Amino acid sequence: MKKFDVDQSERYCVFQIGDEWFAFPSLAIRSVVPRPSLTQVPYSDPVLRGMCHLQNEFLPVFSLRALVNVSQDATSAEEKQLMIMMGLQGTWGQSPWGLLIDRAVALVPLETSISSYSSHEDNWSRVIVGSASYSNHVLQVLDAKAIFQYVSNLLEMHWQPAGQN
Repeated sequence: MKKFDVDQSERYCVFQIGDEWFAFPSLAIRSVVPRPSLTQVPYSDPVLRGMCHLQNEFLPVFSLRALVNVSQDATSAEEKQLMIMMGLQGTWGQSPWGLLIDRAVALVPLETSISSYSSHEDNWSRVIVGSASYSNHVLQVLDAKAIFQYVSNLLEMHWQPAGQN
């Protein structure tokens, strides 16, 4: 019987935010580091936690907790790590960007059930690629590019009215 090795592109980074479990394809992530100091951006949407200087780069840092409306629990490891995402073509050019997470759990192969649900009214549904299970937890598999576009749209809507005054 022939043994098949799982390709690196089939691996996912599994992580937690509160009691919610998520995953990104490993190729979308550059690294996961302890949360650095952040400089807040005045008059920005709460999803933009700030900017940081890390590894000789300035990164915009977003809160996935704020995007998915996960409640804050004083006993949880709230946003203690920064997941540095690979740069995408678009508003921020090729620059990497960061997402605050509570805890990276594993880098593992997953069998993903692809989601066919996408609502034009619900922008969050567009960032969910599908679902999978890991260690008795059901997790949502997310699309990094779609999250970046979602956050960019939120920030544009938030800042546009201020510029029209």
